[in-house]
Amino acid sequence: MISIFRKHKIVLCSRVSGQLLINGLPANKVRVRRILTYSGEQEFSDSTVTDSEGCFSLAKYSILSRKPNKPFFDSFTHQYIYAEFDGNKPLIWFAKHRGKDELDSFAKKLGNIIGDLTDPEVQFEFDSGVSQVKYFANSRCRWDADFKVLEVFQD
Repeated sequence: MISIFRKHKIVLCSRVSGQLLINGLPANKVRVRRILTYSGEQEFSDSTVTDSEGCFSLAKYSILSRKPNKPFFDSFTHQYIYAEFDGNKPLIWFAKHRGKDELDSFAKKLGNIIGDLTDPEVQFEFDSGVSQVKYFANSRCRWDADFKVLEVFQD
């Protein structure tokens, strides 16, 4: 009975780091915003600014919650990361993270973001680490491995 009052650590987003470009040049002083929505109920946000080389990072984001104790509760986070420059808000990352624990496959992608903000947005799949299970995300960034483009969106 006491366990229903226990708070669980929920990892909403792994550490995010990488480099952004605009037309092949470092995206200097571009604001990077991250919005995390936990199970469609709570929203959390933070931001940072790229350095002169277009590099940026955001710390791992975790919360404590009793919500996973509720019967039939679906624990998920919508992860939305975008840039702001010249009145534009190009997408850097959008994905639905299921569960309450940090996922290695998400951490690998989010810890190595490299992309040109003028590239088209794509939907892609990547391995979950479990046989025959794939994750999906949208991004303007590209990865050398474990990155299969499913659809390209033209602005």
